[in-house]
Amino acid sequence: MIVFKKIRFKNFGSFGNVFTEIHLDSRKNTLVSGTNGNGKSFAFLDSITFALFGKPFRKINIPQLVNSINKKDCIVELTFEIGEDKYFVRRGLSPKIFEIFKNDVLLNQDAKNKDYQEYFEDQILRMNYKSFTQVVILGSSSFVPFMQLSAADRRSVIEDILDINVFTTMNTLLKGKIAETKSILYAHENNMTLENEKIQLKKKFIQSLKNKSAESRNAISKKIEQLYAVCATVLAKKKAQETKPASISFDIAAKNKVETAKKRFEKLKTQIQQNKDNCDRDIGFYHDNDNCPTCKQAITESFKKDQIDSKSQKIDEYKKAITEIESQIVKAETQLEEYIKLQNEINDIKVIIAQTKITHDNLLTNIKELTKDIEKSSVSSDEIELETKELEAIEEKLEVIHQERIKLQESLRCMDIASILLKDSGIKGKIIKNYLPIINKTVNKFLSAMDFFAQFNLDEEFNETIKSRNRDTFSYMSFSEGEKMRIDLSLLLAWREVARVKNSANCNLLILDEVFDSSLDAVGAEEFMKLLTGLDSKTNIFVISHRADTLADKFPTIITLEKKKNFSKLNVS
Repeated sequence: MIVFKKIRFKNFGSFGNVFTEIHLDSRKNTLVSGTNGNGKSFAFLDSITFALFGKPFRKINIPQLVNSINKKDCIVELTFEIGEDKYFVRRGLSPKIFEIFKNDVLLNQDAKNKDYQEYFEDQILRMNYKSFTQVVILGSSSFVPFMQLSAADRRSVIEDILDINVFTTMNTLLKGKIAETKSILYAHENNMTLENEKIQLKKKFIQSLKNKSAESRNAISKKIEQLYAVCATVLAKKKAQETKPASISFDIAAKNKVETAKKRFEKLKTQIQQNKDNCDRDIGFYHDNDNCPTCKQAITESFKKDQIDSKSQKIDEYKKAITEIESQIVKAETQLEEYIKLQNEINDIKVIIAQTKITHDNLLTNIKELTKDIEKSSVSSDEIELETKELEAIEEKLEVIHQERIKLQESLRCMDIASILLKDSGIKGKIIKNYLPIINKTVNKFLSAMDFFAQFNLDEEFNETIKSRNRDTFSYMSFSEGEKMRIDLSLLLAWREVARVKNSANCNLLILDEVFDSSLDAVGAEEFMKLLTGLDSKTNIFVISHRADTLADKFPTIITLEKKKNFSKLNVS
């Protein structure tokens, strides 16, 4: 059982920079009153849920929890006991703080903030936010009654109260284990396939070693003989080609001399042609001009005739010289063509020699490889024995993998059975089924105590059936707000009763926010007050209400909240 001892806070909501302290276990019934905005919810709802779960009870943003005037050093500290262990939780904003002390020793904070919170809820509180708000707090602002929760959330609350959410954790871990086992099994099956393939290949190889015989060696030897014959033919061809260049007479110096003479004749022809062209130009000048273009004197006909005759004679000489030179050029070109033909022939012979050498070398390489094959074909009994031992080793490894696979399959079958048991319809379903009559009986007991004579029933899917009046069947939403409030209160008290029996989400604290101010009529309020008074002495009840005038005489302790200069103050009387 959790016994909440004390909560204190500063710069939280409307409270200032001095710690406000509230003892949570000093008196059984306490009335908390004050006008709207004085800080009642901050003091008793938001402070406790923030200390435990890091979020407020009401739907407000977390930064809004920091006092809007001081804007820093928001601290909430909660002290509680579980058995002989004492716990102290400190949370803060601006700066952010989250510390858990057990027996004055700070618990390891190496984990992330989210993991630290999960450890706090799972290992220490043993309840989450939804369960806490269903068992400890009934508020008028953001409280969602059990009957308005989804089926999944209803299941979560009941599992926490019955302390069977361990099966949900086990199921989550089991799913991971199943996935891991399937992955390992898949790897084993792949390994078995691979080892089987190795065995088949090894068997084929051993058989091929045994099948190598003299016949295969003879076939290789015959092929070598054929290659030697081809090699001899190629070698003879190579030698025949190598003798040809020696029989071909080829004088490089003579070829170069002819090339030089040809270039000299071509140059001389060009010079003579230029002289001939000059003479043709001069003759044309004397035919076309009667006066000298430079001195403007007249050119006589006799002078023209002498010059034209002289130039014409030279032109004839030039033509004759050009003809002789061209014949020499042709002769030189003919000689060069012969030289080039001889050179190309020698080059072709050299190419053939090179090609036959490559062919000969390749044949020798092939003969060498075939000779090695003959050596390999001579398999010894030792080699076969070695391969056989390797085969046996592979078969032994396959057998080990096979046995491991059988164990994994058996383990997987057991996990599948466990998975069925850990599903909602398994062990949890059986436990819930056994507790449903007790839960329904307890709810109906509290309904009757508040003069609401109806038969309330939750089935295994947490769907409600409510029979009222003339035993007509109704749903929760078909009732009036006052009747729904009676159902909600009955469920809250029933959860606390079951939690007390199970010692799961059981705690000393019960906070009722404006329950007496809302839908309960006078009779319902009176009957509910009787129920609260009849609760065991270990339950510390805080009732938040605006109706202090009508409720004051029913509570031995009254806490009043008021605001002075924008800061809330707490007075106990």
